[in-house]
Amino acid sequence: MKFSGTKEKIFDAAIDLFSQRGYNGVSIRDLAKSVGIKESSIYSHYINKEDILNHILDYHHDGMLSKREDICSLENEINFMVPRDVVKLIFFNYGKNDDPRIDKTARIIFMEQYVNSKAKEFVQKYMLEEPVEYYKSLFVLMQSKGRIKSGLDLEIAAQELNYGFLGISLDLALVRQHDGDVSHILKKISNHVDFIFEQIEQ
Repeated sequence: MKFSGTKEKIFDAAIDLFSQRGYNGVSIRDLAKSVGIKESSIYSHYINKEDILNHILDYHHDGMLSKREDICSLENEINFMVPRDVVKLIFFNYGKNDDPRIDKTARIIFMEQYVNSKAKEFVQKYMLEEPVEYYKSLFVLMQSKGRIKSGLDLEIAAQELNYGFLGISLDLALVRQHDGDVSHILKKISNHVDFIFEQIEQ
C-alpha cells in the first residue's frame, strides 16, 4: 500500500497521533492541524476517521506479510538446515523491519484492541489465528521430511511459538521506540525458538 502527497501526510500524522494519544484521543481537526490543511481537505482523501484506521490496519498487515517467507520457498532450508534455525531466520526477518510505521501501527493495534472492535478483530485474526496456521503448516512440512518428531500436537506447538513471539515483539517495538539496542531482544527470540524446538526436534 503506497500513498503520496497530502494523503500520505495525513496517514503519517494519523499514525503518529494515534500511537501517542489513541484513536479516540485524536480528532479530524487534530489531524488537519498537524498536516497544515483544512479539515474539509481530509475528506478528499479519506471517507472519515475510521477509514484512516482501516488503512492503518491494512498497512500493518501488508507490512508483516511482506516479511514472511512463503512455506514452499522454505523447502530447501528445511531440507538442509537445522529446523530451529529455519524458524529463527523467519523471526529475525521480522526483526529486521526498517519501516518505523510498522512499530507505530503495532502500538496502535495493541492499544486499540481493548476499545475498538476492528482492532480486536485484527489481533484475533492476523496476530493470533493466521500466524498459528502458518507455523502449523511449516511444522507439517518439517514433519513430513522427518525433521521434527511425529505424533506431536502441531496446533499447540504453533500456538506456543506464536504467543511467545508476540510477547517478544512487544519488547522489540518498545526498544525501537527509544532507538535502543535490539541485540538482547534477538537473543530472546533465539532462546524462545530453542526452548520450543527442544521439545519437538528429532
